[in-house]
Amino acid sequence: MNQKYISLRPIIIVANSSFYLVHYRKLLLNDLVKNNHIITISPTDKYTNELSKISIHLPWRINRSNDLNPASFIISFIRLIFLIRAIKPKLVHSHTLKSNLIVSIICFFYSIPCVISFTGLGRLSKSKKHNLIFKATLKTIIFFSLRKKNSNFKFHRDLNRSRLIFQNPKDKSYIESINNSVKSISKIIYGSGLPKEYFSSKKIKSFAWEDNNIDKTIPKIQFIFCARLLISKGIETFLKLADLFKEHEFLVYGEIDKSSKDSISESRLQTLSNKRNIYLKGYISNPLLNLDCSNPVLILPTYYGEGMPRGILEAFSLNVPIICSKSATCNIFNTENLYIAENENINEYKKKINELIADFKNGSLKDKLINSKNLSKIYSEEIIVSKTISIYKDILLENF
Repeated sequence: MNQKYISLRPIIIVANSSFYLVHYRKLLLNDLVKNNHIITISPTDKYTNELSKISIHLPWRINRSNDLNPASFIISFIRLIFLIRAIKPKLVHSHTLKSNLIVSIICFFYSIPCVISFTGLGRLSKSKKHNLIFKATLKTIIFFSLRKKNSNFKFHRDLNRSRLIFQNPKDKSYIESINNSVKSISKIIYGSGLPKEYFSSKKIKSFAWEDNNIDKTIPKIQFIFCARLLISKGIETFLKLADLFKEHEFLVYGEIDKSSKDSISESRLQTLSNKRNIYLKGYISNPLLNLDCSNPVLILPTYYGEGMPRGILEAFSLNVPIICSKSATCNIFNTENLYIAENENINEYKKKINELIADFKNGSLKDKLINSKNLSKIYSEEIIVSKTISIYKDILLENF
């Protein structure tokens, strides 16, 4: 195939929201547009205008609230297949489970090299009710990723056409337990990376946790929740803690996700707005970077099925202590860096809060914060983007 023709063909980046691409893949897109034609495909939302400034954006009309509806899935599939067939890309990179399933099938039928990113296995991975659907989805992605279509209905095994990217070893091992053959096409890239603002001394604030000379009485703590307001992200656990620690402040950064049945209700949120120690901040870009408080503590009581919560890395870089669920650690972080609740019981989180306060009093909290800050440096966005583009180059070299 003519190399000049290949170089002119675009790379497509697909996700189930424009927010995801703007918030987590902005540097990747900015780097790619320097030497490639880039097209992004995602549903239209309030971040689409910003995404359109970076790349050519094509709207993908899907209804995220009906992800498990077969008719909705078929419509989403048909709409994307027409877009990809018309564009004739040299590579497609997909994110999130539904997008991954559809892209893996389409790229198989058109023999297009593809990169499938698992940004966590999501809420379905924790649902007993939908376990069969979840496993069937993963098996389908694996089947089509390991194969290449020849002509008509003939196909053969091909380990060069696709790559699977995982954000943590736990998810990678789980997929490999379903089909061991994916080992040869699987890579780990830890999350989407920390933007450079989190390493800038001009941006970094100093919190009271770092001061060894202040009075070691129990400070007034600002507990922080940063995520979509989903039950599986732990918003209810966070709000229960507000009732147990009325003397402290509880700040909620995030919005209701109207496309998810797992989201907290408007009426519940309205009730909470009347509580004295709960402050509903809504969605704010980079909330931890712009905190106006003295003693912040990030709480991540999630059981969602995370890939690698960027909030953890953000807190590490800013010297903000973290209390989180086992699920949030993604088998990457440990008690040297944060406080881990052993289960979802509210008393377990209460125990970890008291442990953090005790460590502050005896001076050991500062050592934990130093260890965490040093660790955050290996997860810069520049490093993550470089590793991702390296995978693009390898797969394009193998296929063209």
